[in-house]
Amino acid sequence: MMEKNDKITKKKRNSSIELLRIIMMLQIIFLHVSAYGDYSDIATQLRGRIELTYWVVWLMCRCPVYIFVIIMGYYLSETKTDFNRSRLLKCYLPMYFYSLAIPILWAIFRPGELDKVTIYKAFLPFLSRTWYFMTLYLLVLLISPFLNKMLRHLDRKEFLYLIGLCFFMFSIWQPLSLISPFDEVIGLQKILSTQGGKSLYDFIYMYILGAYMRRFHIFKSHEDDDKYDLWNNPITYLTGFLLLGLVNVFIVYEYPDNGIVSVVAYNDNPLVVLQCTCLFRFFEKLDISRYERLCTVINFISAGNLGIYMIHEHPLVRRLIWNEIFTIDNINFYSQKFYLIKIFAIILITYVVCWSIDWVRRLIFDGVKKLKVL
Repeated sequence: MMEKNDKITKKKRNSSIELLRIIMMLQIIFLHVSAYGDYSDIATQLRGRIELTYWVVWLMCRCPVYIFVIIMGYYLSETKTDFNRSRLLKCYLPMYFYSLAIPILWAIFRPGELDKVTIYKAFLPFLSRTWYFMTLYLLVLLISPFLNKMLRHLDRKEFLYLIGLCFFMFSIWQPLSLISPFDEVIGLQKILSTQGGKSLYDFIYMYILGAYMRRFHIFKSHEDDDKYDLWNNPITYLTGFLLLGLVNVFIVYEYPDNGIVSVVAYNDNPLVVLQCTCLFRFFEKLDISRYERLCTVINFISAGNLGIYMIHEHPLVRRLIWNEIFTIDNINFYSQKFYLIKIFAIILITYVVCWSIDWVRRLIFDGVKKLKVL
């Protein structure tokens, strides 16, 4: 979701991972269709084929948030700088721009609709949590130099121990504390709260996982790359991702009660964490570098992910998109024969329009930089 961080990082990025970033942003928009377009609630009401389709698609789209942080850890853990002000500004300036620009445009075209709280929040996007992801992302950026110093001194065994400890705390202990009858014995009150996998704990957890995969991949070190064909084959990881998603679907239908369904939906569900690992590894091993023109297009498109997220997920724009433009929160829409195609069209329209707006914003920013140089 981040734009390219610096010149060194740009050279190290590969287009396969940039393609992954694009797909993850499309999935994020789908998750917002499910939440704000009431796909989740209506599909469970209609049941049958529509509900099954919903669960299969939705549970295959649980990775975006964690994948973006894994990518962050994968690249930034290798940087040697203690503090990179430029990287922080590349994240924060677009955030501040949209936090101010969207309410200003709203006040111009829809006067009288902004309350004082919204205006105050516009000046404090980081502290007011206008975008929870951006606030957490910036926090991890701020502490990443210290994380990197710590992680740099870990050998593979120590790294695995740390990841195993995080996996137990966030993906085993935490889910069990929410599932009956375990919740009567196991508890996490006043110890940690992960907000369904949307906490600073989880972002650090995924950053560490991304750093590990950069240095040691999953089951072996870089030096062993040529020795195990099975673990070098992208299909191995794609198969693992799909199978884990289907296991989640099975759990939803087999154990509909006692809190398991809500835990399955969390980002830090252990199966989702494994899915994230498999999906990232699939794209890491997927070599498309020989298609130079395709790579150029992918890299160009992926640069707009940050803006796409902030535009369509701003509270004002969110309300406009899902309450006024795409009014799909009704049973009639999801009862249509080709509703999935329409959902895909909505996702593409949202992506393209927001990307185009952010492209203009990037042109403006680049123009300002050139004026500064002059």
